[in-house]
Formats: sequence, C-alpha cells, structure tokens
Amino acid sequence: MKRNIILLVLCLALSSIMKAETLNIAYLDTDRIMEESQITQEAQRIFTVEREEWEQKLNEMDQEIDRLKAEYETRKLTLTEAGKAQAQERIDAKIAERRRFIESIFGESGIAMQRNAELLEPIMIKLKNSIEKIALENDYAIIFDAVGGGILYAKPNLDITDLVIIDLNEDDSF
Repeated sequence: MKRNIILLVLCLALSSIMKAETLNIAYLDTDRIMEESQITQEAQRIFTVEREEWEQKLNEMDQEIDRLKAEYETRKLTLTEAGKAQAQERIDAKIAERRRFIESIFGESGIAMQRNAELLEPIMIKLKNSIEKIALENDYAIIFDAVGGGILYAKPNLDITDLVIIDLNEDDSF
C-alpha cells in the first residue's frame, strides 16, 4: 500500500514536471554490472581464493576429527574407562572447535560476511560515482535500476519530499 502511494506521488510529480521540461530517463541492470564488470570479477576472485583457504582449513579439521575417531575405534577395546573418556573429550573438543570456526567464518556476522562487504564497499562507491557522472554527462533526470526498481540517480530539483512533508504536517488530523 505504502509503495503504491509512493509510486502514485512519483508519477504525479513526474507528470507535472514533464510539462515544464523534457525528462531524459534511463535504466540500468545492476545484476549484469555486478556479473560483467572487471572490478567485481576481481573482487569475486579474491573472495573465492579466501573462501577456498577457509574451506581447506575446515577440511583439515574434518580429517583430524576422522583421525581421532578412527584412533579411538582402534584402541577402545584396550583403553580404560578414563582413557575412553579422555579420547572422547578430545574428539568432542575438536568438533566444538570446528563449530566455532564455522560460526566465526561463515556465521551471520562472520569473517566471510565482513570480507565480502569490505570488498564490495569500494565497488559500490565507484558504481555510484559512475552513475552520477554518466547522468550528468548525458543530462539524465532519473536513472532506474531494472533489477530493484529503485531510483539510482535523480536530479535534485525532482525531489518533492519536502513538499510532501510540509503538506502532511499541515494536515492536523490523524
């Protein structure tokens, strides 16, 4: 509902502005930009190398757990109860270490998520600057994102936010 109201207001604003001036409107496909640009491909390559290193460490942990389990199975008939408990504790500790590693790397706020954001931040800044440069060079009033449907660039004089806020604030009813 809120989105429809916003689109209606935008359409009304655009139609009134179009009477005053001709608008150059464009769109772009951010998904395609992210797939095909060299800077995003390089960032993806860097991230892939790092992810493979994390996965290699995870594989090494898995092999160590498997080795400890196999060693336990081989020796469990000759171990005392204390020895069995100690061996099981070592296995459990390695499994817990593996879980902590996975969470620290691949968890919601893990290193992988942080690193991905770190690699994307300069790309997003460069993308924004590129869009603004092309918009100004080609006199585009508005540039839409074909994927997300949002406005990526708009001439500041097209922003009617202040007018809407003033109008809403003048209406005292709630």
